[in-house]
Amino acid sequence: MNRYEFENLISDYLDGSIPFKKRTEFEDYMKDDPDAESLVRNIKTTISEMNNLQKVKAADNFNEKLLSRVKNEGIVGGPNNTILGFTPFYASILSCLCVAFFVVASQLINVSQDSSFEIKTNQYTAELEKNTPSYSKNIDLEKKLIVDSNIDSLQDKTEKEKPNNSNKIKFVNY
Repeated sequence: MNRYEFENLISDYLDGSIPFKKRTEFEDYMKDDPDAESLVRNIKTTISEMNNLQKVKAADNFNEKLLSRVKNEGIVGGPNNTILGFTPFYASILSCLCVAFFVVASQLINVSQDSSFEIKTNQYTAELEKNTPSYSKNIDLEKKLIVDSNIDSLQDKTEKEKPNNSNKIKFVNY
């Protein structure tokens, strides 16, 4: 038996509701551990002292007086003017933050697909294409199609051979 099992069985031992096999294990553990025996003794004396205490008699209307005093002094309950559990100050801060969140979200995510900005840019590019001479269009197209000839992905990449420096290394005996 370990300490945790022992402590869990103390109340059953004192009540006398512990099975015989467990009772012998419990008493053997108490014999081996003097701290466990003193713990059981202290608990037994505490229970007997609490049973010997005088009972306190209260007035018949004690509960009603206590509840009225608690309500008058405002000990329990706090302010009743809350909005969804928040005080008005914190509720207003929360609502401002929610509104700010939705405004920022609507600015970041373009909700309308046909915005006036998009229409104006399309009109501008159409007018620009009309006014651009045809030879400049061909030059721009040719610039886009130009490829760097120094880079060839199909060419085998061969490693450069390192020079043989073995004849330059000499070992010296001490």
